[in-house]
Amino acid sequence: MAKKETETIINTNLKSYKADTPLGERKIVATSEKGKTYRIKFDKIKPSAVYAIDGNIITEGDKCDKLVLVESNISQNTWIEIFVELKGKDVDHAVTQLKATVDKPVFKHNTIEKLWARIVAQSYPKNTGNSTIERARDYFRKKNIDFKQGRIVLEETV
Repeated sequence: MAKKETETIINTNLKSYKADTPLGERKIVATSEKGKTYRIKFDKIKPSAVYAIDGNIITEGDKCDKLVLVESNISQNTWIEIFVELKGKDVDHAVTQLKATVDKPVFKHNTIEKLWARIVAQSYPKNTGNSTIERARDYFRKKNIDFKQGRIVLEETV
């Protein structure tokens, strides 16, 4: 008898979309665009995949660039969704794009344990006490979404 494939967001919601980096077991996964890079390193080999959102999964309206999926707990079949916007200088628009993307129904699945939002930009506006980044941090915190930003390269280890 054939082994039943475990249901995931990849083989349900995203099955009709081609991955930039197909599902595979790896120790590092990265995505880059125009000199900006998001990279995540794992403490041990984990299943992961990268999808282009802009022009692939979502073709109209505001949307972020990439979706990185990482299996967070193999025995429980739970995943981390990492929404990534790789930007030059328009950080306000990057935040708008992330906000517009995280709530799309195509990204909702019962195996998603955590949501992360990441901006990697060439530069950021000066902090004036109520900056775009501070407002974004508050917005995502209220939605229980982990938010971080980096300049040119954002690298994390999980």
